[in-house]
Amino acid sequence: MPSFLRYSLLSLWLALSLSSCVQEYLPAVISDDNNYLVVDGFINGNGVTSVSLTRSLQLAAKGTYPPETRAVVFIESASNQRYALKEATPGVYTSPTQVLPANQNYRLYIRTATGREYASDFTPLKTTPAIDAFGGRPQAGGLQFYISAHDDQSQTRYYRWQYEETWEFTSAFRSTVVYVNNRVVPRTDNIYNCWRTEKSTSLNTTSTVRLSQDAVRDYRLLFIPATAGRLRSKYSILVRQYGMSQAEFDYWEAVKKNTENIGTLFDPLPSQIQGNVHCLSDAQEPVLGFVGASTVVERRIFIDRIDLPNDWPTNLDGYENCIGLDTFPSMRWKGLTLQEYFASPEERIPVSVNGPFYTSQSPACVDCRLRGTTTKPSFWP
Repeated sequence: MPSFLRYSLLSLWLALSLSSCVQEYLPAVISDDNNYLVVDGFINGNGVTSVSLTRSLQLAAKGTYPPETRAVVFIESASNQRYALKEATPGVYTSPTQVLPANQNYRLYIRTATGREYASDFTPLKTTPAIDAFGGRPQAGGLQFYISAHDDQSQTRYYRWQYEETWEFTSAFRSTVVYVNNRVVPRTDNIYNCWRTEKSTSLNTTSTVRLSQDAVRDYRLLFIPATAGRLRSKYSILVRQYGMSQAEFDYWEAVKKNTENIGTLFDPLPSQIQGNVHCLSDAQEPVLGFVGASTVVERRIFIDRIDLPNDWPTNLDGYENCIGLDTFPSMRWKGLTLQEYFASPEERIPVSVNGPFYTSQSPACVDCRLRGTTTKPSFWP
């Protein structure tokens, strides 16, 4: 992923900088006006191919990574078949759902709006085997997710997983009223029940090359502490499994080492990460990224709070500091009108009305939309 590549460059700078205790060392990578193409994605043999194209920034630069827009992007087969990708959002190019012919080699071809051409190396389309088992097992301190898979034909050998977590949650307080036009009236919208989705940021790869069988048994994919708010109500995780070539596996292993193994001055220096995307217009121009080709196998599971140990705490998922409600009128707000009290909705939201008294809290404790969405996911039961 582009973020891993950028973190690797940052780790390299830190390792070199810390090697001198006498004077500050600013390597050229900090100030070089780099504008390299970053390619993030893979060729999906049985679904939608999505590829993100951005441009690199200096390590000291701030802001978002510039998207590479208005490019022409194709999946190309070694037999000269082309499958077009269209720009869905700035810098993100997607294909329709499609099934690519097996037993062929594919690559990604890119032509930018300025006419520069790029392409990945041709790579065989790997057929990913099925997921044998996937689930979470409660153990001391939390929930451990395991995944297992195998290939009877021993054609996979290299595996990678990504996952996407979704969970249901509520804000600390339910607001039943809303302040509108100097009046507190019943609320008709939902700002209490929400869902949140996060994609994995870790690299999960393994190889069975040194095993007698092409089988992965109980790979530790993810551990969630018992105190995590994600497990407070209902939780779901979608895992995607990919078969890889050895070259792709070696690439992700290098990225993993550069992002995880730099801790002390005595650790090995980061290695150079060599992807498989090249500039056809200028062979000397660096390009960041690796484009593999495989089918994808996925599985989703749900976990309810009642499925977990009763003694696990029900964490408030970031609402720990939301204690108690403010009351108006009170001595604290003596002299203010209702309009003055609710003048800034970004500071105070009414929660309830009890006779002449109004209770309120900050939006961070009442409006769950600040941490998620009130739109129920289509897959949610």
